Amino acid sequence: MGEMKTSAISAGLFVLVITIATVLTAQETERKIARLIEQLGDDDYFVRRQAQDELAKFSFEAFDAVSAAITHKNPEIAARAKYLLRLMRIEWTTEDDSPEVKKLLDGYEVLGASNKLARMQALAELPGTLGTAALCRLVRYEKSHVLSKRAALLLIGPDPPEKELAGAIRKNLAGSRRTATGWLKLYLRSTDDLEAATADWAKLLDAEHAALQHSPYRTDTYIVAELVRVQIEWLKRTAQSEKAVSAMQKLVALETGDPRRLLKLLDWLVEEKACAVADELESKFAKTFAGNPLLLYTMADVRLAQGKKAEAKETAARAVKLTPGKQPDALLKHLQIAFQLQRRGQFTWAKREYEHVIQTDVKGSKLAVTARSWLAEMLHDQGDDLQAAEVLEKLVADAAVNAKNNKIGRIMLKSPRTMGETRARMNFFHACHFQSNGNQAKQREHLDKALAAGPYDVDVLIACYRLPDQTPEHREKILLLIKESAQRMRKEIAGNHDDPTPHNQFAWLIGNTEGDFDEALRYSNRSLQLLPKNGGYLDTLAHVYFGNGDYENAVKFQTKAAELEPHSGLIARKLEMFKKKLQETK
Repeated sequence: MGEMKTSAISAGLFVLVITIATVLTAQETERKIARLIEQLGDDDYFVRRQAQDELAKFSFEAFDAVSAAITHKNPEIAARAKYLLRLMRIEWTTEDDSPEVKKLLDGYEVLGASNKLARMQALAELPGTLGTAALCRLVRYEKSHVLSKRAALLLIGPDPPEKELAGAIRKNLAGSRRTATGWLKLYLRSTDDLEAATADWAKLLDAEHAALQHSPYRTDTYIVAELVRVQIEWLKRTAQSEKAVSAMQKLVALETGDPRRLLKLLDWLVEEKACAVADELESKFAKTFAGNPLLLYTMADVRLAQGKKAEAKETAARAVKLTPGKQPDALLKHLQIAFQLQRRGQFTWAKREYEHVIQTDVKGSKLAVTARSWLAEMLHDQGDDLQAAEVLEKLVADAAVNAKNNKIGRIMLKSPRTMGETRARMNFFHACHFQSNGNQAKQREHLDKALAAGPYDVDVLIACYRLPDQTPEHREKILLLIKESAQRMRKEIAGNHDDPTPHNQFAWLIGNTEGDFDEALRYSNRSLQLLPKNGGYLDTLAHVYFGNGDYENAVKFQTKAAELEPHSGLIARKLEMFKKKLQETK
């Protein structure tokens, strides 16, 4: 790794740093720095000033000691240590850093705390150990104790560290004495003796909890909670279940009542099957739970896990009643809650909310239409194609009676869906149902109806393209429609280069049929530039690679899509298919 570029107060002082480092041994340097720090509190002003100047010459060799001294019991020492710490500047990148790391650390020093945390998170998400050295640098030299500790937590996973990660941490934190460095060293020790490491982890956790009470600027509740989560994982792995439950109760005690934090903790408790602790959390924040539908629905899941079906039903009923009335504003809230529940994988309750909108909005306005449309798509994603089709059948039947519903409005989506497009979607779901049952004749029948109703529905074109035993005439017709659809999308893209939807749609169509795969790949990547971290768009990119025979990249990007959309049935099923194909080729 390239040497870190540091500067003290001036270039001349940097030369002095090099001189001192070459003359003194590491132990002598450490002793001298400790002595100088004590002299910062000397009764003689000139001694204090000289000690301060000498420490400045050491620059980052003195960083750990100066950083620790800002909490010295002598206020003079603490004040001068803070001053010295402010003087220290660092170039956060090295010559050996990758372009991705250099980009993320560009301008890091002048960022606010929230933006610094975002950069840290991005470093942690880089593949392999690409961001490890940079995160260690932040652990070691970030002047904020809180941010130093947050960087360390990003390096500590639930499982023992792999050899490459452990080596990178040791190399980049050698000699550091910061609190967060001690956590990482203990994390490395857990590989060899987890039981002993677990006992020592409890001690450091007690120290951090004490800091939360007496020195809150050095830590926060998030940090303490994350340390507790590590403790719980280690206790479980060492078969100390009672202590693990006790540690979970500490997490409840740390909460202050913020609904988002409560939901995050509750989700984790559900995942851990810690129903009794979830009950404690609800009891402690009963008022907050009673007014939040997502918290109530998640508690309904807890009741189901406990085998209390009647209580689960009652809890869900309370969630629905939180937004009463038939007014559009109230129904829109239910629609939004349904969508949130769907994204969280709580499909039973999402369906309940969608159906509430459908049943309450008896006039058949756009809200009810949207609820039916979204419910059908959710059911299709989860593999229940027959029910998805039946949901849209009711929509089509109602619209046939009421001519003014010729347009199917999709609230919060960009474009309206015509009745023809809705019929095409309904028949597509029927075709999917018959395909899964092996009834090829019925599948073909409904695809023909779908094609007649909506000849440019991308999923319908893909399904028609994949039909076996096609006549030459039918094949030629489908290929022509694919070319026409692709050309329509090209015009949309030319008209608005910053709209990701047509870019993604073009890539989805060509990636799953045939055409210019390079163009599809370019448009898919463009959609992700416009809307990064979109699971659906990553799914498209994976399909483009798969269609072009690049199975490794197909698996790579489908895995990322599944991570971003962990509850999507379609993405999960395709990931398994891609993995199987990759394995076959090997």
